[in-house]
Amino acid sequence: MTDSTANKTVVLIHGLSEERSVWSRQLASLQRPLNVVCYDVRGFGTSPVGGGTGNVGQMADDLAQIVSAQGSGPVWLVGFSMGGVIAQRFALDFPEWVLGLVLIASSCTVGRPGQAFFNDRIERAASGGLEAIKTITMGDASGCFALGDEALVEEYRQLRTAAVTDVDGYLNACHAMLKLADEPMMPELGAIDCPTLVLAGEHDPYCPPRASEMIAGAIPGAEFTVLPDAGHCMHWELPERVNGLILEFIQRTGH
Repeated sequence: MTDSTANKTVVLIHGLSEERSVWSRQLASLQRPLNVVCYDVRGFGTSPVGGGTGNVGQMADDLAQIVSAQGSGPVWLVGFSMGGVIAQRFALDFPEWVLGLVLIASSCTVGRPGQAFFNDRIERAASGGLEAIKTITMGDASGCFALGDEALVEEYRQLRTAAVTDVDGYLNACHAMLKLADEPMMPELGAIDCPTLVLAGEHDPYCPPRASEMIAGAIPGAEFTVLPDAGHCMHWELPERVNGLILEFIQRTGH
């Protein structure tokens, strides 16, 4: 353990249609030098959607309550996809509680392809319920991987299917992401002044490298790395590589 990681807390924030166990491939590495917190985002896993407003700001507020309850002071945030969006919003709204960010396969705005993506899923989920979401999830999971490991894809499909038990929870998250089309965060990101590492998968069809590059370009001093041959779920496909990048970054910048 180094001085730069001793007693530091890192919060792992999962993506759409996931729950906290999705970070199983990171825990063993990160728990050695860090205090690791995983949680279920509103509407997924064991977390009820409650009075969901379809807004990323509410999700950041949820995280603020978790961080406050931990009582460990400022934290590092590692967010994947939707989780990275939540992390960015949290860093903007609660800067005093953030030591640094690691944003994996994320975005800060939604363009026309993204709008079509989320509108399609909202329409299908609203009309077809959980069975429609299961079909959506099975298809979307397949597109998250670039290396052709069918066993890995099937494991991820099962995790995503089990993570969604409430149609309203899924719809709440889709509406929150879709809102980035009208309320992009990129104009605000210049206000983030903590160390930030942005990771992109070379063959990510959902959040391609250009989306991550936009984030890195907007956050002062942010570092940007593209992982060759990786897809959207690079932390599943290349866990040792991703875990190493996370730890090295925290150790190097977390003074």
